[in-house]
Amino acid sequence: MSEDVDVYDEDEAQAEGTSSAHDGATNEAAPGAEEAEVHYPSFAVVGVANVHMTLPDQYPSVVLAEQVLPFRSLVFPVSLADGAAIAAVLEDRPSPRPSSQDLLGQILAGMNIDVVAARITARVNGTYLAELDLMGPAGRLVVSCRPSDAINAALRSASRAPMLVDVELFE
Repeated sequence: MSEDVDVYDEDEAQAEGTSSAHDGATNEAAPGAEEAEVHYPSFAVVGVANVHMTLPDQYPSVVLAEQVLPFRSLVFPVSLADGAAIAAVLEDRPSPRPSSQDLLGQILAGMNIDVVAARITARVNGTYLAELDLMGPAGRLVVSCRPSDAINAALRSASRAPMLVDVELFE
């Protein structure tokens, strides 16, 4: 019993003017339809300039500073535990027992997973969003996370992975 199989040929589809979704639709936009503008973020390399706590604030703030002109900075609050963990790495202060952040770093290193970059990508309703870009034996993985987790992972990675901030967040 043989079945006919429709094999999709990209070159043939382009010659016919059909979409790559192989649905028979043309690549031309419908009359009056506007193309959605795609946002491709531009990132600035930053470093942790400071972790500080100002009274009467309840939480410490992390200051990320741009490494090149115009030397902008981004300041945001983190939990007390995350602020202390970031400060401990910056001050090269060992702890008697591994923290959760140390544990994550040991797990990634033990599984041969590199932190390629830590990116702060957006601010939604006053909350900053971040992602970790990871590369390991199984390939690349981008994981959504809190900025403090991304910073802690980058600082604890063997290569001290770069920390990046979407430049629109400086504005």
